[in-house]
Amino acid sequence: MTTLQPVTVPASSANLGCAFDCAALALNLTMVVEATRLEEPGLEVFYRGPQGALVPDDATNLVVRGISRLAAWAATPVPGLRLQIESEIPVGVGLGSSAAAIVAGLLIGAQLAPGRPDDATLIGLAADLEGHPDNVGAAYLGGLVVTASTGGQGPVLSRKAEVPVELDFIAVVPEAAMPTSQSRAVLPDSFSREDAVHNQQRTALLVASAFSGEFSFEPEFFADRWHQPQRAALIPGLAECLGLRHPDLLGVVLSGAGSAVLAVARRAAPEIGEQLVERFRSRGVGARAILLKADNAGAKGRLALRDPVW
Repeated sequence: MTTLQPVTVPASSANLGCAFDCAALALNLTMVVEATRLEEPGLEVFYRGPQGALVPDDATNLVVRGISRLAAWAATPVPGLRLQIESEIPVGVGLGSSAAAIVAGLLIGAQLAPGRPDDATLIGLAADLEGHPDNVGAAYLGGLVVTASTGGQGPVLSRKAEVPVELDFIAVVPEAAMPTSQSRAVLPDSFSREDAVHNQQRTALLVASAFSGEFSFEPEFFADRWHQPQRAALIPGLAECLGLRHPDLLGVVLSGAGSAVLAVARRAAPEIGEQLVERFRSRGVGARAILLKADNAGAKGRLALRDPVW
């Protein structure tokens, strides 16, 4: 049996309020996947982490699907593998567990293939499985990442900004998960010009602040009209969390499709976390706060791929 290089992929929070389906932030919760090549065909999948009952151990597992997608791209068969997955990332709450699994699978697959995709192609393969490029871009590259699809199954354009270590991030996870399919079903098919301009202006401010290196965010930078108001009806306490103001709070957003919220702060992270938890509890929903930092390395920064394993 041959052991491949382990792959470590961070959590991620997408949309960042106004930047719907185009920006995401990597966070320092991780998923680690160790793969061992077996002499016989077949896949053995072992998972240890949150919500284990939600993680399949067959061909539908997203790590397995990532491996298979890379093998198809490289026109190479998938050998027998034993996969050991250890994750800190909550499942089904908008913190990028699926993106982490897909990226991990692609990077395991890249160690088995004769050719390796460049960054744009790899993120494109991941986005093809995930359905959108923002989470997978941040999971792979780390930092704050802005992405754009080029259409179909083509490569994804991306740019990364390093996030200052001084910034604190608070993920507040309510007890109820929010399936992405349900969260997307409430979104309208079109938006007014006024709402489109509103989001475009704030996305430009958010990205300009990040890529200038200042990260001088303000709560208004994150104000959204495209998805958060619609999803607030599905998540009791979300509207109250989005309305929180605190002298050290730079912004609060719904993390991905939910149900977690993410706050950005310069100080007082525990206090802000407690206030957000209380807003969920006031609506009868239990919640917990996780104090985090940005992850600037991403999966790419942690992995120096060796020669293919045959």
